[in-house]
Amino acid sequence: MPILVLTSPEFALPADLQERWLAELPADRREALLRWPDAGARHQSLIGSRLLRAGLRRLGHRGDLLASLRHAASGRPGLGLPVDFSLSHCAGRVLCAVSTEGPVGVDVEPLGPLLAAGFPLYLDAAERAWAGGDSRRFYSVWTRKEAVAKAAGSRGMADLARVRAGTDLQRAEFAGRSWTTVEIPVGDGYLAHLAMPAEAGPQAGVRVVNVSRQALETPPGPAG
Repeated sequence: MPILVLTSPEFALPADLQERWLAELPADRREALLRWPDAGARHQSLIGSRLLRAGLRRLGHRGDLLASLRHAASGRPGLGLPVDFSLSHCAGRVLCAVSTEGPVGVDVEPLGPLLAAGFPLYLDAAERAWAGGDSRRFYSVWTRKEAVAKAAGSRGMADLARVRAGTDLQRAEFAGRSWTTVEIPVGDGYLAHLAMPAEAGPQAGVRVVNVSRQALETPPGPAG
């Protein structure tokens, strides 16, 4: 079974759609989102939950798929299913990776003017030398490090410094473990990477699915 990466454009949710999508989340998560002061961030999170649902259905799961979704105060969010997932969003893009092949992490960033030299606390000398004055290379290193940290279960910025992305664009090291990183196509102006354990091997495969706003807004068929 391939690892699925589902992508969607970001968009503002009409009030009725937000209400419907919130209603399908566990009560604690719904209440937490309603307390968020940033409506845009709330909408991004809800789009992510719909991508997760879509990914689970593609893997053959049916029923109330988000009922077991849990967001602990620390640690990774999880499901009561033999599936690992990772979410990432930025202005304009939302991503969800879903895997039956072990832990996964995904990160997406809008390309901008930042350079590696400005991040000596998080990028080591080799990473800064490789990225040099190329902003795209900086975002390549950054999204790879973020994706690996997420896959490993880290939620702290301090751990980014411990991820060794190096100059091999498909390999990274963290916490004594090797990770495979794969660039995910998300359109001009953005850069994204997926991370998975190196032992998963190429046989795991990665399938990228672009999900339209219309598809997300269309209620799924009858649960099986």
